[in-house]
Amino acid sequence: MITCQSCKSENSDEEKFCLNCGDKFSDDMTKTEMIVPNKDKVGKLVFPNDESYEIDNSQRLIGRADLQRFTKEDPTLISRSHFTIYRTEEKFIIKDGNTNVQNKPSKQGLLINGEKPETTEIILKNGDKILISDIELSFVM
Repeated sequence: MITCQSCKSENSDEEKFCLNCGDKFSDDMTKTEMIVPNKDKVGKLVFPNDESYEIDNSQRLIGRADLQRFTKEDPTLISRSHFTIYRTEEKFIIKDGNTNVQNKPSKQGLLINGEKPETTEIILKNGDKILISDIELSFVM
């Protein structure tokens, strides 16, 4: 097994790329070595109008004020503090509703790639789609 240093997921020895985050394993590494993450990796949250927000180590709260202009549904389906997004080490994290003000998921929740996450803290991967009400956001690296 190869453990990816970027996302800590385990991959079979035959893999050339991490199945979870897509990072490339070096050709000369032994089965027990881990890939050194790219410190310059940039993640962006892309809004429906193609505007984007670069994700850094500071926690960015996204909620109704940021998203209501994109919805055709009732804006109250979007929580005022819907999710927090930030970078830590080499991971990009989205936390459903957990903010400095509240420590609970948003009432309506969110979907990642069409599925309800099992936890409130999710590690994002390149190409992930985040659905809030009828609004689809993208995460890209």
